[in-house]
Amino acid sequence: MQALEHRGPDDAGEYFSGSMAMGFRRLAIIDLSAGGHQPMTTEDGRHTLVFNGEIYNYRELSRDLVKLGQRFRSSSDTEVLLAAWREWGPDCVHRLNGMFSFLVYDRRDGSLFGARDRLGVKPLYYWQNGEWIVLASEPGAVAATGLMALAPDWERIRDGLLDGWMDHDGGTCLVGIRQVPAAHRLTANAEAGVRHSAYWALPDEGNALSTSSRRSDADWVAELGALVSDAVTLRMRSDVPVGFTLSGGIDSSLLVCEAAKQGRHELMAFSYQDQSYDERQLIADTVAQTGVRLHTIQESQLRVADLLPKVIRANGEPVHSLAPVANYALFGLAREHGVKVLLGGQGADEIFGGYRHFQQRYWHSLLVDLQWKTLVADVRASARVHGHGVAQVVRDTVLSALRFAVSSTAAYRGLRALKAASTRPDSSGLFSPAVTGLPRQWPRAPQRLQGSLCHAVAVWPLPMYLRIEDRSSMHHSVEARLPFTDYRVVEHALRMPDRLRFVQGLNKVALRQVAATRVPPSVSERVYKFGFPVGDSESMAKSLHDLCKNLTLDQAYRERGIYNGTFVRQLLERPPRAADTDTLFELAQMELWLTDLPRQNRAAML
Repeated sequence: MQALEHRGPDDAGEYFSGSMAMGFRRLAIIDLSAGGHQPMTTEDGRHTLVFNGEIYNYRELSRDLVKLGQRFRSSSDTEVLLAAWREWGPDCVHRLNGMFSFLVYDRRDGSLFGARDRLGVKPLYYWQNGEWIVLASEPGAVAATGLMALAPDWERIRDGLLDGWMDHDGGTCLVGIRQVPAAHRLTANAEAGVRHSAYWALPDEGNALSTSSRRSDADWVAELGALVSDAVTLRMRSDVPVGFTLSGGIDSSLLVCEAAKQGRHELMAFSYQDQSYDERQLIADTVAQTGVRLHTIQESQLRVADLLPKVIRANGEPVHSLAPVANYALFGLAREHGVKVLLGGQGADEIFGGYRHFQQRYWHSLLVDLQWKTLVADVRASARVHGHGVAQVVRDTVLSALRFAVSSTAAYRGLRALKAASTRPDSSGLFSPAVTGLPRQWPRAPQRLQGSLCHAVAVWPLPMYLRIEDRSSMHHSVEARLPFTDYRVVEHALRMPDRLRFVQGLNKVALRQVAATRVPPSVSERVYKFGFPVGDSESMAKSLHDLCKNLTLDQAYRERGIYNGTFVRQLLERPPRAADTDTLFELAQMELWLTDLPRQNRAAML
């Protein structure tokens, strides 16, 4: 519980029964009274609940449960969840709209039931051996039991550092610690250990096509607008101050404008502004329209050498880039201004097609469906918007389709393996063969747009982004709420026809149409996406360069055997360059993480 104090500094509780022990740290958001205390036990003493997250539709569920004879002593969503379990059992998950991981212990038969929300916004980790089962919100809490020691899983680390794959199959970068997958229910007992199975799935392509053929585009857009509005309304429910992260993009701007449109007063927004990606005017336009009070962090204020150790400690695992440093700083800024709940636009790019490679998947879909006229017209429009060549894109699309068609054959896999063996997969040269030579995964990501979107939501990168969002926010005792991960919005977005995703070289078409009547025109009509970027700069490289020099003085660094020593020496002997920023970041984060693991293990032993 001490290891999780940052996740819940407002209250703590314990429960013991036979071989079961439950502990909880509370971040009070709904019903700040003792009525929300956990672990929460039913009046008859049979069921005890621990619950991390929020059930956004708890008021509606409460009314339904009262009609069925349930009684409530508080206005807490925790009590509503416990009553829902008593009334509907494992099927209660189908009625929940929220972000959650929860466990219910049945004292009568010693069984444990649990579940994680559909998108996996809230985490749930587990570790087990022949004697013990441990479930927790963070791996560090598992280690704090003293039952096991944190150790790096080098194959997964290789996947993350060299291919960018993290959090993609229920694993972690730590040996033996797993995640309960999103949208899964679990049972645990002494005989069978932890078992879990899915209770919800994303719409598959056949389902999406059959649904989309029966509706007009106007209906799709109108319903999307209504769903986004309701998702914001539900996530504004709070007994503490609520704020927003804000960039110059459509996603976060739409959330702020929607809240203002609903008559929310005294809104606060928090923004990171980088000179390399100047969005100040776009943000100013949103501020002018909504009257939101804006608090900013400038790139020049981002002390990376001071913040990166905190980011790595908060995450407990490596991160994908320097972007989480800026996001971490924003959560800290929000907490400084008394904001305990922060709404953000995470998830919109994955469900609406915001990344550049989704455009290529759209073209692939048009090609294999023999829609040549539409393909060429869209490529030409994209060329006018983005400035690329038409013939080259069409040729690349055809070649990509041919490669994918043979990618599942044994011959092709053999050629890929030979190529991997003959080339260095670490383009930076930072790591030694002890890391680069480990087995590599070749995930066969879908090439059609619908499958690619579902892959981004369920496999990678959204699970990685959600892990980082959760750890960074909760390290400041701030709750991150993400309206675009509302399962109704996700289902609707993934059932829409492709023409509402891409047209005339523009992406996120349906969301743009929703935003057109709600956000400033400068925002809804923008072409390029920045998000919360952290650009390469000489000052940032210098800061990381100095940090790496200090980290590599330690004897443990020299004994690891995971780096290309000659390369590192040359990197740190020459003056820092902006082009070295990513490599310096990778070296710094690995040393910070590997240095921190023994500290956590020693703390657990004490």
